Amino acid sequence: MQSEKGASDSISSVERSAGRDNASHQQEESFEHQFYGIQKVILMKKLGHKWDKILVITGIILVAWAKNWEGNLIYSASVQIYSAFNSLSISALVDVVLYIVQTILLPMYAKFSDMVGRTEAFAMAIFFYVISGVIQATAQNMDTLIGGQVIYAFGLSGVTVLGHVLIADITSSANRGIFQAFYDFPAMINIWVAPIAGTAIAENSSWRWCYSMIPFCIGTCSIPLLYGLFKIEKTVKKSGQMPPKDDSKYRNLSFFEKVKFISNEIDAIGSLLFIGALCMILVPLILGPSRWGWSSSITIGCLVGGFVCALVFIFYETKIAEYPVIPVADWDTSTPMAAVMVCAMISSIRAINWTYFMTYLQITRYATALEATYIDRSYHAMFLLSQLAGGFIMKKYKIYRPVVLAGICFYILGMGLMIPSRYPTSPLGFVIISQIIAGLGSGMIYVPCLVAAQSSVPHGDLAIVTALMSIGGTISTSVGGTIAGAIWNSLLPGQLASHVPGEFDASQILGNITYIHALSPEQHSATAIAYGEVQRILSIVALCLAVLALAFWFRMKSFGLTEHDHHDTEHELSEKKKSPNEQIADDYSIAKTNSKA
Repeated sequence: MQSEKGASDSISSVERSAGRDNASHQQEESFEHQFYGIQKVILMKKLGHKWDKILVITGIILVAWAKNWEGNLIYSASVQIYSAFNSLSISALVDVVLYIVQTILLPMYAKFSDMVGRTEAFAMAIFFYVISGVIQATAQNMDTLIGGQVIYAFGLSGVTVLGHVLIADITSSANRGIFQAFYDFPAMINIWVAPIAGTAIAENSSWRWCYSMIPFCIGTCSIPLLYGLFKIEKTVKKSGQMPPKDDSKYRNLSFFEKVKFISNEIDAIGSLLFIGALCMILVPLILGPSRWGWSSSITIGCLVGGFVCALVFIFYETKIAEYPVIPVADWDTSTPMAAVMVCAMISSIRAINWTYFMTYLQITRYATALEATYIDRSYHAMFLLSQLAGGFIMKKYKIYRPVVLAGICFYILGMGLMIPSRYPTSPLGFVIISQIIAGLGSGMIYVPCLVAAQSSVPHGDLAIVTALMSIGGTISTSVGGTIAGAIWNSLLPGQLASHVPGEFDASQILGNITYIHALSPEQHSATAIAYGEVQRILSIVALCLAVLALAFWFRMKSFGLTEHDHHDTEHELSEKKKSPNEQIADDYSIAKTNSKA
């Protein structure tokens, strides 16, 4: 019996050894099948020294502060800037175009960073960012200013998406939430101080100083980040573990064959379809109501074309593309897309409920523009604080799903309280409390969802899923703004007609705050009731969407957050010795590699 048991143990030992060898072989094969940029990222995470990583994260947070600071500064001075060129009439159109360009560039930067490396992609984004500041600060006409803003879009979109990607690259899933929260936390200072500084600069000095902040702030704050990245890359190169670039696949190809090969690698067709769908959907959603109307052939044609393009894109990516730009079909879990949809619902709610909130405050509460801004930003302040709280909870308890659920519950509670708080007779403190509760929930939703999406895909797809989170927010914000505009413009005239007594100018009472405050007390009170009623309806619609966010939460799968992320197992650094207790490559990466082989 003992000899049989010994033989059985020997066979089991051989099988386990063979299994480890097979897993190691598949692991190495998985690493070699990755894009060159992904190979560098995996090795940078493995070989980077602790203080180099701390330097990189510090640099990312500094750049995030600088980005948020200059953005708030320029926004607060935008009226003076466009007025200097007599171009206030096109300011909204320029902002929309740049908004769309930035959205389109998000997945492009993600793909580019996967192919060439995070360091190169970030350096390119910083270069565009700094150059755009110089061009805009020295612009002598509107054409030059717009040209600088296009270059600015190239820099801003890269910095926006790559900041979150870099944090995910060098942190474990358990620690990721804290660092992702710290990325946004510098905005806590900027949302209060930057508008005051921007207005003061524009009124007492020159608006050009607002743009001059870009090269000074972004350029200076990016030095620790770029230094840390290049230092880690140097460590990787010295290790000798970075495989040389393999050009055997296209060395003997003709020019046209090389073009075809590269187009296949970057998924050129899928990228064009995706860009086309985004443009044709976003343009009518943003510009349609004000410029063409919903019944216009331009609006209808763009929307139909956009949805058709989106359907073709989905079919191409799932059935034809060898290296899809958004490899949703390759993911074996619904968590990434469910996380995107939860955050998209929150973005839609934000747009629906807060698009006209400051107008409502100034009319019903006699708030000044600055007071209305500060009341509005009480939501943002709590959003930033609760992100940190959610990050610490995830680190301590190694969970994310209950945090998201708690956030959704707080958000639903906040939205529910907003419905009665919208009556003009309700106390202002009630309005602020509902804002704070909703902000608390929002922060506990966003960071855990981002961490869940990043932690449930292979490292090769981490950048694109991060870009998807931003794109989902962009599209849903546009949809939410469109819904808010449709409800506001269709209901407000009727509410005013039924509540406001006497004669009044129908065109002026629809948003002209100066005219409304000049009305008689009786008419003003009735106007406040009308505005409050429509704002209350917007809150009811937003509450319904909050329930949808809860429905998408059920599609998110539970998994434990770890100090050693499962991405770490995609490549085994030790070629000679392997510990019996080492982690093998995750099943998903192996299956994906085998399917492409």
